[in-house]
Amino acid sequence: MKFKPVKITKRGSSYQLYYYNPRGERRRISVGIDYQHAQRLAVKFNDWLMDGKDPERELKLSQQSEQAKEITIKEFFPVFMERHGIQQSIKMQQLYHTCYKNCCRCTDLADIPIKSITKGLILDYMHQRIKQDKVSPATVNREASFVKGMLSRATEWEIFSQNPLYGLKMFKEPEKRKVDITLEQIEALLNDLSQHSADIVEFALFSGFRRENILSLCIEQIKFHDLTNTGEVELVVKFGRKETFPIGNQAVTVLKRVIGKRTAGFVFVNPRTGTRYNTIHKGFDKAVRKLGLNVNGSKLRFHDLRHLYSTWLHRHGVSLDVLRELLGHRDRKTTDRYATLDRIEAGKFLNAMPKIKRRVS
Repeated sequence: MKFKPVKITKRGSSYQLYYYNPRGERRRISVGIDYQHAQRLAVKFNDWLMDGKDPERELKLSQQSEQAKEITIKEFFPVFMERHGIQQSIKMQQLYHTCYKNCCRCTDLADIPIKSITKGLILDYMHQRIKQDKVSPATVNREASFVKGMLSRATEWEIFSQNPLYGLKMFKEPEKRKVDITLEQIEALLNDLSQHSADIVEFALFSGFRRENILSLCIEQIKFHDLTNTGEVELVVKFGRKETFPIGNQAVTVLKRVIGKRTAGFVFVNPRTGTRYNTIHKGFDKAVRKLGLNVNGSKLRFHDLRHLYSTWLHRHGVSLDVLRELLGHRDRKTTDRYATLDRIEAGKFLNAMPKIKRRVS
């Protein structure tokens, strides 16, 4: 229908807005005794109507948003978990709860409206945690990232117009773990594990995927290419994003061997339960201890396989920008515009992974 501007009428001491909503229904609502307030609302209503929006619905959402700005971290956390946390892995949900519990110990942070949280307040919290609780910079960085992530979701849900913690600089952490396990040690590890566990570890080495992504991987998420022994996998990564990652011939070989003739269901099935693995740390850690596999003075962790994957590729000439795409990282800046090109170029390097000798029954 043809757009008709909102009219301001007066009934008794109260002003009213008279208009037709997008469905063609005639509406008249009271907006109080302040004429200037009525004029401001009329301008908003006209803008909403020109965009094809229902002014009453938009006004209600706007009022809800204003009310939401007054909620605290304690009040917002259940909403955050219901709308965002539930999409994450069990391990990530546990991390959210741990960070939330620690943040709640600081009343200056947990009991104020989230709109009042500033970079200065978060930095004070981080310094206080290190000084009083003797925690590491990595721990406070995780907790600060958790709060920043909650405010990012609040921005996404239009509670804020901009995240007040955008650009927050984290504390410098100790040097990252340098995983430099030899090929012979990897082969010894694979041969010491059970057939099913070795399949998971071998796929982790050749895909660089996180443990939960591997254990929850379904056949429906995989697409094998027809002309080459390569493929691609769709994963749910951090913050619930879905992204597609290329996989090379060694990873494809593992998948085809494990999947066989199946067409649906989990890729890696626990033979004892008949469903997916929840963890493989028991057998993995036992083999690691038996073989004495250490990284920086501590035992090899499953996540170290992801580091080893990137180390192997980097040694074969893969750039850090390409690796960021393969690993699903989001800390790149100037290379965002080349993301699509990087993914295509990355596929050329995946077949450069080293050959592993392993007993397969």
